[in-house]
Amino acid sequence: MDYAKYRFTFWKMVRLIGEWWIVSGAVSYFFYQSVMVFVLLQGVFPFYLRLRRKDFICERKWRITLQFKEAIGMVSANLRSGNSVENAFRKSCSELEHLYGRNCEMAEEFRIISRGLDNNIVIETMLLDLAKRTAIEEIEDFAEIFAIAKRTVGNLREIITDSSNAIGEKIEMRRELRVLIASKQFEHRIMCLIPFFIIGYISFTSKGYFDSLYHNVFGISVMSACLAVYLFAVVWGKKITSIEKMEG
Repeated sequence: MDYAKYRFTFWKMVRLIGEWWIVSGAVSYFFYQSVMVFVLLQGVFPFYLRLRRKDFICERKWRITLQFKEAIGMVSANLRSGNSVENAFRKSCSELEHLYGRNCEMAEEFRIISRGLDNNIVIETMLLDLAKRTAIEEIEDFAEIFAIAKRTVGNLREIITDSSNAIGEKIEMRRELRVLIASKQFEHRIMCLIPFFIIGYISFTSKGYFDSLYHNVFGISVMSACLAVYLFAVVWGKKITSIEKMEG
């Protein structure tokens, strides 16, 4: 599986269409009060789809990172209990299924590794392939360390244990950072909604207050400029609170 790509399920696509209808409906009503604008905004949906695809890919990569942390911890524990490297990976597969469910990404990857071992494919080749497909730094580091240890006939048990501890600490630091950033992201979402609440409140309490800004060239120009400033602020705020940029 190529984790750089993301295929939407039917129900997720329905959800995204509903999200875009709400967003485009709010913009067309509060900024223009025009059904035509709502119809025209449907042409922007593919762009919104690309943005959401990136979000889902980032979410999946973080989920896989957490699963991988547990996976190498299981492999390390199985090695310490006297299992061979191959059996440690095989046993970890069933443990991952029990912890995260059979359909989790890392359990599927460990099933692939188990089948590969049955077909005499070396583990380091499969780990390097996993690192390439996920493009996750922690998996890439582990795969490279594992491959070097295999080639140099190093103490795999000690190396895997040390790598597991180091990667686990790194992921925990990233988790703490994400918790801190999550609060800022929530504040950003609230701030994005405030302009609509303000316009809606004034429109409801003062009928006709914004009438001069709709259905005329001057009003459309003013509202378009306001919308441009609002979109710039939304995009800039999203960049500032981007978890991936903070971690980079």
